[in-house]
Amino acid sequence: MDHKLSIRFALFLLTFAMYSCAERSVPNVNSGKASSNSSDSRSKDYPPLPSALAEAEFELLDGTKFRLSDKKGKVIMVNLWGTWCGPCRQEMPYLVEMQEKHGAEGFEVIGLNIGDNSGVPEPTDWIRSFAVKLNVNYTLARSENATTALFYQISKQQVVPQTFLVDRDGHLRGVFVGGGQGVFDSMKSTLQKTLDED
Repeated sequence: MDHKLSIRFALFLLTFAMYSCAERSVPNVNSGKASSNSSDSRSKDYPPLPSALAEAEFELLDGTKFRLSDKKGKVIMVNLWGTWCGPCRQEMPYLVEMQEKHGAEGFEVIGLNIGDNSGVPEPTDWIRSFAVKLNVNYTLARSENATTALFYQISKQQVVPQTFLVDRDGHLRGVFVGGGQGVFDSMKSTLQKTLDED
C-alpha cells in the first residue's frame, strides 16, 4: 500500500514539473493552489489588480518604462516567463495566437521576463533574439524580483509560467498557473468572456 502511494505521489510531482518551472529567487511567498476565475459577472464582482502592481514600473526591451495602469481601457494578459523555462516556450504560440486574433479588440499580451532561474536579469539581446525565433508578436518587458513577488502573492505559487488576465477597468479576471492544454483552453475561454462583456 505504501509503495503504491509513493508511486502516485512521484507521478504527481513529475506531472506538475512538466507543466511549470520552479522559480525560487523570491522568498517568503506562501504556496497553494491558484485559481482560474471564469464567471460571467461584470468587472465590479472581481478584485482590482493591487495598486502596487498596477503602479509598478516595467522596463521594455528598448529601455523605456510603463505601468500596467497605463493600459487601463484595454484587456491585458500579463505572462510571467523565462527563456530557460520549457513550459513557457510551449505556451508562447498560444499567446501569439491570442494577440493576433484579439489585438484589434483592445487586447494586449504583456510578457514579463523574470530573469534566469536565480532571479538575475537575462540580457536584453538574448530576450530579443529569443522572441524573434519564436515569432513573438506581443509586448515584452522585464519584471524585477520584488514585483514578481507581488504576482506570486496573488497566485500563491513561485513557478512560471503564470498568467494574469486584467479587464478594461483594471480588475483581475483570471489567474493561470503552469501550462498544458487545459490551462490554455481556460485562458482562451476566460479571455473571450471578458472581451464579450463590452
